[in-house]
Amino acid sequence: MKTFYLILAMAVLLGATAVAQSNSNPYGSGSADSATSQQISNGPVAETVADSNAVIGWSTKMPASSSSVKYGTDRQHMTLTAQATDNSDGKNHHASLQNLSPNTTYYFQVTESGMPVGGIGTFRTVAAGERPLQSKAVISQK
Repeated sequence: MKTFYLILAMAVLLGATAVAQSNSNPYGSGSADSATSQQISNGPVAETVADSNAVIGWSTKMPASSSSVKYGTDRQHMTLTAQATDNSDGKNHHASLQNLSPNTTYYFQVTESGMPVGGIGTFRTVAAGERPLQSKAVISQK
């Protein structure tokens, strides 16, 4: 039975990457500002999902200066924010989402300077005490 739940959780996790790509405009919404010109080239993807935290990762074609992830349990009201950390070239980003509830669906969206970039993704935290899930998904946004 534990194997069934692990497979189900992996399917949900991998589904999050597909949902994150559901927005047909990879540049986000709004006018031609720094956020809409910041094209995501890979992801975003829930790389690690545990019972109380998750790590979202993505890459951009150009260095980003003020990236974050907004998230929450309601797709229409993602009120929490996690600041991104960037690698040395500024093109690979990670945001650590903390204080999550076990066995709960969360929605997330990358932002640049407060403006949405790309689509809305989703993931489900694992049950309390369960082993965290790792994603190896690579999603191209050509």
